[in-house]
This record gives sequence, structure tokens and C-alpha cells, in this order.
Amino acid sequence: MSRKQELKKLTTQLAIWTALWIISTAVATFGSLLVWPEHYAVKVALLLINITVGAVMINVNRRYVLALDELQQKVFLQAMGITLGVAVIGGITYSLADITDVISGDAEISVLIMVLGITYLISMFVGMRSYR
Repeated sequence: MSRKQELKKLTTQLAIWTALWIISTAVATFGSLLVWPEHYAVKVALLLINITVGAVMINVNRRYVLALDELQQKVFLQAMGITLGVAVIGGITYSLADITDVISGDAEISVLIMVLGITYLISMFVGMRSYR
């Protein structure tokens, strides 16, 4: 199998496992709130499924990164470093804004996840563009 085919296969696997993790997260969240709020064992089982699917997704992501060439790995690493920084600094600041009532609503993890996704995408785009 050529390097290009291998990368395409791993990209597809990563997309599938990421989608499965998102679906398992939604089922665990909304199912527990709306469908079976009184069933503790079902909630625990769904959380265990979610963490298992997440662990597989992490492993597929690791294999994907190892299949990248050196330049792509460098861009990926830089984007992940920026995203980690935004997660720590932004997440703590967002939480503090909630605790100190600087923001009117509660600090929701979903907002932070969206910010991290956008940060990663922009960082990857800028990184890849800078090496053209």
C-alpha cells in the first residue's frame, strides 16, 4: 500500500472513530437526561462505551500522526501546542469568569470545545499555508 493510500485509509478511520465518539457522547448526554434519567446502570454503561470509543479514537489519531511526513507532523504538533495553550489558559479564564460572575451564564464545556476546534483548524490552516 502506498503512503498516500495509507494516509487516506487512516484519515477515513479517524473520521469514523471521531464520528462514533461524538455520537456516543450525544447518546450518553441526551439519553441520560431525556430517555433513561432513572437508570444508573445504563448511564454508567454509556459512559464506559464513550470512554472506550474515545480511547480507540486517540489510538487511531496517534497512528494517523505517525503516518504523516515530517513537515505535516511539525505543523500538527504546532497546532496541537497552540490548541493546548488555548485550552489551559482559555479554559481557566472562562471558568474564573463564571466563578467571579463576570459572565452571566454558566461556563459550559461545549463552548470551550468549539473554541478548541476552531483554534486547531485555524492553526493547521495557517501552519500549512506558511510552508507553501
